[in-house]
Amino acid sequence: MMLKRTGICIGLTLILGMGFAPKPEAYKACQTDSEPEKSNRSFPMWEEGYLDIHHINTGSGNTTFFVLPDGTTMLFDAGSMDKEGFEKKYAPLKATSPVPDDSKPTWEWISDYIRRVTPRVHQDSIDYALVSHFHSDHYGSLVELGREIPFGKIIDRDSPSLSFPVDLTSYLKDDKIFQDYLSFISEEKVPTEALKVGSQSQIHLRNRQAKYPGFSIRNIKTNATLWTGNQEETRKLFTAEDMTAFYNGGYNENPLSLAIKISYGPFDYFTGGDNTGLQGYGLPPWFDVETPMAKVVGPVEVTTLNHHGNRDATNAFFVETLDPQVVVQQLWCSDHPGQEVYQRLIYQDDETSSRHIFSTNMHPETLVTYGPWFKDNYKSLQGHIVVRVAPNGSTYQVYILDEPTLKIKEEYGPYQSK
Repeated sequence: MMLKRTGICIGLTLILGMGFAPKPEAYKACQTDSEPEKSNRSFPMWEEGYLDIHHINTGSGNTTFFVLPDGTTMLFDAGSMDKEGFEKKYAPLKATSPVPDDSKPTWEWISDYIRRVTPRVHQDSIDYALVSHFHSDHYGSLVELGREIPFGKIIDRDSPSLSFPVDLTSYLKDDKIFQDYLSFISEEKVPTEALKVGSQSQIHLRNRQAKYPGFSIRNIKTNATLWTGNQEETRKLFTAEDMTAFYNGGYNENPLSLAIKISYGPFDYFTGGDNTGLQGYGLPPWFDVETPMAKVVGPVEVTTLNHHGNRDATNAFFVETLDPQVVVQQLWCSDHPGQEVYQRLIYQDDETSSRHIFSTNMHPETLVTYGPWFKDNYKSLQGHIVVRVAPNGSTYQVYILDEPTLKIKEEYGPYQSK
């Protein structure tokens, strides 16, 4: 039976109705949609059986860290930005400032965060490091972070060939971040491979897999290859020639991003880098990879916004099909999100859930541009965003953490998985 969430306390109501006695903290966590619980306590350490998803606010790109139910760890992107260089090149756009501050490079802040939220027994390495695509705001901190906390395996969009849609080793020969990435893989001998589209076994629990049969990670897409929704079958969305012809011998990294769906019992989570979904305006039909992707992803509880909520992504079909209860926006620029993207997120009819929208770091100029009504529809505009999924995935909560201290600023939930 599929239930609509009529309030974030529905999970507790269902538990009581079934005759179970919830823990005392369940009552404390239950609040109205508009009034989150305020707090100043430390974020509780992960315990086995829980799925923790940390959207780390560095102000310098996307970084998401996962502690899976058996303690397996996974990193999805580790970005960094040259704020001064970006603003000089793309003026008058503004980039967000480094968070918590610029006293240390981004990779050190990421490392510190991971050390603080990972149980000691799992701190020696990160089991999986995924690179959604080769833009600095998604992997610019990866090499230095990997030297500090070794990676068990790197999964990117096209290794080892790195030839789609062009020979990247030569095309990006002057790209220092990409060349450092190649050197790191070679020197550190890190096993590196492309995402295997359709697979549910490439990324798996490494410690106690048999104990959690309801947990899985499905590889949805990489490059132009998409899962069909049937076993491990795939199909092509476009050819290398389609892309290079449109870009006059060049190419666009964003629609090549890899994407995954994490499932834990009834709970589902999607993340997909900078995948694009804009239609028309002189763009080729294949530029919209979100529509065919959404068809195989289906409804989820939580999604990140493709391309930071930029105007060329998160189209109406994607929003309506995934129909998320919780939306996480990972920002670093004054043009994130596009106003029309925001309108699609807040629209609600009889068939869609009301949404709670959270942002890691909203640029002040964005708020000035859009006005107070825009701010009022976000639950949070600043902070690390942690989704903690209860054992077996029936409920989950959202925590907003203060950047320097990791103290809980606000709590939302429990939400009931659909």
